[in-house]
Amino acid sequence: MKKTLLVGLALCALLNISFLTISASACLGPDGKPVEGTDGEVTNCATVVEEPEPFEVSTDAIDFGYFSEVGRSYTQTFVLSNNTGEAVAVKVSPTKPETAGLSDDNKLGADWIVIVGGVKFFEIPAHSTKTVGLRVMVPADAKPGSQYAKIIIDNTTAKETHEIDVRMTVATEGLAFGGEVVKSEAAPVSLDEKLRASMTVKNGGNAGFEAEYSVRVKSKFASNTEEWKEAYKTSATVYPGSEHKFEVPSDEVEKLGYGLFTIEQKVVYINSKGEKIEEVSTRTVLNLPVWALCVAGGVIALAIVVTIIVKVVRKKKYGDDEEDWDEEEEEEEKPRKAKKAAKKTAKKEKKVKAKKEKKVDIEIDQEDIEG
Repeated sequence: MKKTLLVGLALCALLNISFLTISASACLGPDGKPVEGTDGEVTNCATVVEEPEPFEVSTDAIDFGYFSEVGRSYTQTFVLSNNTGEAVAVKVSPTKPETAGLSDDNKLGADWIVIVGGVKFFEIPAHSTKTVGLRVMVPADAKPGSQYAKIIIDNTTAKETHEIDVRMTVATEGLAFGGEVVKSEAAPVSLDEKLRASMTVKNGGNAGFEAEYSVRVKSKFASNTEEWKEAYKTSATVYPGSEHKFEVPSDEVEKLGYGLFTIEQKVVYINSKGEKIEEVSTRTVLNLPVWALCVAGGVIALAIVVTIIVKVVRKKKYGDDEEDWDEEEEEEEKPRKAKKAAKKTAKKEKKVKAKKEKKVDIEIDQEDIEG
């Protein structure tokens, strides 16, 4: 029994020593000393290595840039990575994008794309990569402007799909941008502390461009030196012949709080001259709690009631013809106004008389002194 107990104690001690050794070795810094947390306790400083995704595509967008010549080809590549322990079957297909606001004339580029080597089906061995080439064959009669396509990548083994957005622009004579801001809005009053603002950019040209949108906020009563607070920032492609509305996702951004604020919206786009334009719109926004609105509503309601009561009293006193009310009131007020004017005149005369009497007294005193 004693031997069993001793063996058990020995095993427990060995396990505790091993655990302490592992913990200590996992928490040693570059100098060989344990790393301490802010509370003085030794922290777990073991390095966490992120595992790669089983199947990865090197990019989600390819921009071929600007084609200064037509009737020739341009090439780009992307990489497929199989990080699993077995081979995967993959199919790569160019197709037309189903993008809202994009016309069919700007989807022709999908028909210009071919897979280099002519092979659309691949088998990627375990823990291997595959570089896929895309070749754009630009027709000799291609019109100037931006073209868009989508590459669909089907991992048939894992039954998953990935997409790559493709853009290309034929930059021959006639290429035109056409960015302009057509609408800027900001809710003037809010009852839930949320920020509601938007700007709409229109592209009247045949070339797409990337527009950048940002919003920042500052209290109306803040000092001039107080810094603005960035509330939201994003970017998007404005397709040829379309409009894009940049809108603050009010449920996702930080609430403003209650008070009076200055909201500054800024959008950067390319205008019809090909110039990069930065346009700023500033609005004042009032955020009120619901009870404040109730108080304001009560005051307005009281003012309406008082107006109605006054109207009823005047109607009862002067009759139904509202056009005569002012004249009758004016006639009624004449005696009171005359009495008030007479009182004012008498008071003025009294002051003048007192001033004269004071002057006479001063002259008499002066004569006494001289005599």
